[in-house]
Parts: sequence; structure tokens; C-alpha cells
Amino acid sequence: MSSKTAVRGTASVRDIIRRYYTVTGVYSFAGGFLFGVYPIFLRARGLSQFEINSVLATYLFVVFLTDVPTGAFADALGRRRSFLLGAMLRVTAFMVYFFAHHYWVFLIAESIDGIGTTFVSGSVDAWGVDALDQAGYEGLKDRLFSRLSQLSTFTFMGSAVVGAYMADLNIAWPWLLGASGYSIAAVVGAWLMRDGSAHAPVRIELAAIPGQIFARVRDGLRDGFRMRPIIMLSAAGAVTVAAFAPYWVEWPVLFNERLDVGVWIIGWIYCGLSLARMIGAEAMVQLPAEESTRAARLTVLMVAQGILLATAGLLAHWPAAALSALFAMNVFTGASQPLIQSWFNEQIPSAQRATLLSFSSTFQTLGGSVGLLWAGYVADLAGIPFEWQMAGLIAICAAPFYWTLRPREASAPIAVVGTD
Repeated sequence: MSSKTAVRGTASVRDIIRRYYTVTGVYSFAGGFLFGVYPIFLRARGLSQFEINSVLATYLFVVFLTDVPTGAFADALGRRRSFLLGAMLRVTAFMVYFFAHHYWVFLIAESIDGIGTTFVSGSVDAWGVDALDQAGYEGLKDRLFSRLSQLSTFTFMGSAVVGAYMADLNIAWPWLLGASGYSIAAVVGAWLMRDGSAHAPVRIELAAIPGQIFARVRDGLRDGFRMRPIIMLSAAGAVTVAAFAPYWVEWPVLFNERLDVGVWIIGWIYCGLSLARMIGAEAMVQLPAEESTRAARLTVLMVAQGILLATAGLLAHWPAAALSALFAMNVFTGASQPLIQSWFNEQIPSAQRATLLSFSSTFQTLGGSVGLLWAGYVADLAGIPFEWQMAGLIAICAAPFYWTLRPREASAPIAVVGTD
């Protein structure tokens, strides 16, 4: 197949892509205000690194418990309804965070946010991919997801800088900005998330909802474990998130303490690392979208990310050198994410898209929960740089899962004797 994507019904496809980009961009912008300042906020409220990690681990564990049921909700009762409910739950969680000063209240807020995230998780992609397929979009979606990744990263950069400067004035203000952003995202989603359902409109009967969701969960888990690409990609995601989730909440704390110039610098560092991910995603856009090379590419990309994270840990006493290693690592991260996202979406049927996206997410969140608790203990005991060295080795362990999915060369025909 040509590397260029062929489409039918071009006007309809372009309209859906624009709406897909808009919903993704607005939702991403809302979440970016906390990027970078989130762990610094928790540290300012008196939490240790283990407690900071355990707060995020609680979020991931709640996502682990609720992701498949809420994905089934989205498939059974509508992706737009799921998105709206999730966005409003996140608004509630952010307002609780704004007023919170105690560890246990943070855990409650994270639990609400985790449930809200799972209602959104997969619903936008499931809606967008199905709408595009119905409109006649053909071919691999690697470039589409690369563009979506770049868009999300760009919007994160803008709101992260705003959030960092607001945090310098009041460490809690980014939570108010995030709550406002998710309120706007809910309005935009209600307006633009049309089409994309492969089924007739569902008439909601409250008494039937538990049975519908249970059936979707049962079928989604069964199919997820039966489909080899699904289970291998999900397992790789679990290992990857276990390795990198602690890094997400540790680098702002480390560089805020080492540079000691104000929280605002974290916003600009985040922009630099985000720019690296955009460069990686753009590299994937420029390369031919060949299905036969995906496994090998992802194997190399994952090994490189693990080596560079460990290198950043070794160089942590020299902030400029450590940031250079993290910049390179994020280039490889940006290149790998759209490949994984596109590959996974192509493996699943439309009717179960949100459910199976949530199936994969449960692996990632369980891995992340375990990784965060372990890493928090190690960071408090031996320091963040040492934890990064260990995490780099763990990240490399995800590479074999991708390598096993590489296409096998066709075997020569085997002669069968004595079967007359």
C-alpha cells in the first residue's frame, strides 16, 4: 500500500478531522496547567516523595479498576455522553484539589479524577476513528496520530507555561485554570462529537445499563486476552508506564530544587521537553508508514529511551547535561507514541473500540501504580537520580514485547508424504 493515505468522501473526512483535532486540542489544553507544577504543589503542601508518588498511584489504581467498565459504558451508551460525564467529574476533582491541604483529601480528589479520566479515556479516539472509518478514511493512521500527538503536545506547552507562572503567584491557582478548561472542553465536546457511532442510537433504559456494561466488560476482557497483538502491546504499555510514571512526577521536583530560580522555570523546561516530543512525532510523519517495520522501530525506540533515562540519572548533578539526555529521550518518546496508538487502534473492531482501548489502559495503570510506589520508596531512600537509573533498565524490558510482534517471513511449503 502507498505510504500516502487514500480517502473517499474527502469533504466529510476533512470535517471530521477538524472536529477530532479541536476536541483533542481543547481537552489537552485544559490538562496542561498542572503539568510540571503538580508534584511541586504536593511538595509545598508537605508531602514526601513517596506520598507524592502514592497520590498518583491512587489515581492510576482507580483508573485500573474503572477503565474497562467506563469504556464499556462509552461503547454501549455513547462516546459523547461518556466524554461529558468524564469532563465534569474532572472539574469536580480539580476544585477539591484547590481547597485540599491534607494527604487523605488528595487521595479522594485523585479518586474522583481517576474515574473522570476513564470516562474520557478512549471515548474521543473511539469516536474519531469510527467517524473517519464511516466517512471513508483508508490506510494506516500513523500520520493522523502523529499530528494529534503534536497538537496535544503544543497545547500542553501553552497551558503549562501559563500554569507555571500562575503557580509562582499562588501554587493552587493552576487547579482553578484546569477546572475552567475542562468545563470549556465539555461544551466543545457536546457540540462537535457527532457521528462516529457504528450502531443505531441507543435508547437508555436505566435498569438495563448494568447488564449492558457487564456484557461489554466480559466480552472485552475475553477478546483482549485472546488477541495476541492486543495482549502484547498492552503488556509492553504496562512495563513502559511502570518505568516512566515516576519520572513524570520526579523531574519537576529535582530541577526545581537544583536550579532554585522559581516555579516558572519548570514551565519552560516542560516546553523544551514537549518540543522534543513534537520533533519525534514529526519524524514519524516524514518516514514511510510501513506496517512491516513497526515492531523493529518500536524496539529500537524503547531501548533508546531506557538508556537515555538511565543516563539522565547518572548526570543529574549537572542539570544541563541531564536535561540534554531527557531532551533526546523525549524525541524517541514522541516518535514511539503515535506508532503504538495507531497500531493498537488497527487491531480492534469498531463495536468494542472504547472497551479494548480501556483494556490496554488497565495494564498501563496497574503497571504505573506498582512502579510509582516502588520508585517513591527508592527515591526517598537513595535519591531520584538512582531511581532513574533503575527505571531506565525497566523501560528496556518493554522492547521484547514489540520485537515478538515483528512479521515472520513466509516459510517454504512443506511436502507432506503418505497422505494419498
